[in-house]
Amino acid sequence: MSYLASPLTMAVLLLGLFNSASVYAVLGIQEPEEACGLMKEQGLTTRGWRDLSDDEYGCTSPYKELGVGNPLANNLAYYVTGTRTKVTELKLVLNVNNRSAATIGHEALLKAAEVLCAKATGAKLPKAAGNAIAAGKPVTTKVGKAAISVLRKDWPTGRGYEIHVVLQ
Repeated sequence: MSYLASPLTMAVLLLGLFNSASVYAVLGIQEPEEACGLMKEQGLTTRGWRDLSDDEYGCTSPYKELGVGNPLANNLAYYVTGTRTKVTELKLVLNVNNRSAATIGHEALLKAAEVLCAKATGAKLPKAAGNAIAAGKPVTTKVGKAAISVLRKDWPTGRGYEIHVVLQ
């Protein structure tokens, strides 16, 4: 019995290593726990890297309330998802429950996105993404080799909406 890997097996292993490394290089993150802690100083502390479901792992922060609102204040949360060993997505989510205080929420999301982008990619948040966050409009752009998307989901009730800032 030979313990040497075939050329095909070696190619598959190297390709797997390259793909894993490229995800880390794009986001600048070395370990899932590192990604989970990126927003701690902004009050978005996660509960640690966990198995969420069938080979999907991640960490989430509790929602951070922004100001006051009735029945709910606007709030901000941080999510990281990936596999057992690698991060594939970083996301900030703003829930606008109180439209009259939406500006406060957009400003908090913009500040958090600037911090997350700098820590995750080593680069500034692209102007197009910042403008989209401020206006509550969707956009997808690049920051280095990573993609950053600003997405808006209006709720069917018409009472509020979500803005997601996603780094991949």
